[in-house]
Amino acid sequence: MTDKKAIKGGEFLIRETDFNDIFIPEEFDEEQNMIAQTCKDFLAQEVYPNVERIDDMEEGLMPSLIKKAGDLGILGVSIPEEYGGFGKDFVTSMLVAEATGAGHSFSVAVSAHTGIGTLPILYYGNAEQKQQYIPKLTTGEWKAAYCLTEPGAGSDANSGKTKAKLTEDGKHYLINGQKMWITNGGFADVYIVFAKIDDDKKLSAFIVEKEFGGITLNPEEKKMGIKGSSTVQIFFNDCKVPVENLLSDRENGFKIALNILNIGRAKLAAATLGGSKEIISESVKYANERVQFKLPISKFGAIRYKLAEQAIRIYAVESAAYRMSQNITDAIKTLHAGGMSQEEATLKGIEQFAAECAILKVAGSEALDYVADEGVQIFGGMGYSAES
Repeated sequence: MTDKKAIKGGEFLIRETDFNDIFIPEEFDEEQNMIAQTCKDFLAQEVYPNVERIDDMEEGLMPSLIKKAGDLGILGVSIPEEYGGFGKDFVTSMLVAEATGAGHSFSVAVSAHTGIGTLPILYYGNAEQKQQYIPKLTTGEWKAAYCLTEPGAGSDANSGKTKAKLTEDGKHYLINGQKMWITNGGFADVYIVFAKIDDDKKLSAFIVEKEFGGITLNPEEKKMGIKGSSTVQIFFNDCKVPVENLLSDRENGFKIALNILNIGRAKLAAATLGGSKEIISESVKYANERVQFKLPISKFGAIRYKLAEQAIRIYAVESAAYRMSQNITDAIKTLHAGGMSQEEATLKGIEQFAAECAILKVAGSEALDYVADEGVQIFGGMGYSAES
């Protein structure tokens, strides 16, 4: 008898899988395709015409784009309907990550907002916290950032030195410390901040509003790429946070950080697909238009090889990413049917596929790196021109 239980994380290595159980992009339904098209139309109308303004960090532009995306519902695809979202499954949220992934620096800002900025509250917040923050984050009225990394704490996140101390009246925590590489930090209204309470061994997490005070921002970092994405260092100096804004349990911050970053790895794999596909489209278009030796360069073997390799690598990542997405969706449904809340089931379902998330983050990143480099090569000298 065939075992029809939902496949578990890493099990693809050892378990025979019926091809009928594998989800492929051709199976997206009409609604999913419409949502993806909305994202693509948004990029075409709001992002691509303004890339230079975005890269120049024009004040107020990126927050306004996030708000416009919120008005269209793009920020709330996976948010439950009770908080103003569409309540769609993990596969759909991955498709949105792909569709927005071609959006240059905007894709980084919107993924940080909808992912690491919003999901900690959605999955770990209590009823009051979710009701207070999620609707405003869903519409884009408030923008979110995630404050984990410190000068001495990168991959070793739990070694962070930011401290939280309870005030004598027991009503607030005073947070002191420094965070760096904070995406959206320059304009965020809400920060998910990780700090250790007193002499705790593990991090705790806090929902911190900019209006709480005691927050200082360094100037925007000058980066080699994704120049339009706000990236700042943030200093907390006796930042007064109500005790009600402790997120989840004390010392549960490290687990929150790991699980939310795990989701981010999967979404990043999807985003690389969007960027890669846009590059491939531009590469094919240019190769068909560029004439040398009285022939379009797309007729030459070297160029055909480059185009083929671009397509092959993206096909592999796409196939794996959406197979994993359906596996995660099935796991979430099974866990929810078994009695878990939707939030618990979602976290546990994605956590089971941590290995796949990590594999695809690397595979997608390396594929995009290859596709982008080959795109430059196909464009030849024009590939080094900012204009093209």
